[in-house]
Amino acid sequence: MEREETKVKGLSEIRFRSVIFLLRLGGIPFKMKEMSPVYVIYMLAVVISTCSTFLGLFVDVYINRGNLAHVVTTVRVLTGTAIALWIYIACR
Repeated sequence: MEREETKVKGLSEIRFRSVIFLLRLGGIPFKMKEMSPVYVIYMLAVVISTCSTFLGLFVDVYINRGNLAHVVTTVRVLTGTAIALWIYIACR
């Protein structure tokens, strides 16, 4: 029984290696039993920089609300960042 279970576990890790790598790169500790202190620091840096960028985009839209071309460009980036942040929160 344990042998078949080990084969299945290995097969899923082989199939989804790139997805697991991308989730870990984004700061989501997927399929990790223990996190190293370096990874915890990296994960905190990713979360802080993403949230500060999101808030900075809101401030930029408010400050430059008279310049329509700049606001439209910033809102486009803000929309993509909001979707990525939403997916990140859903995966956490």
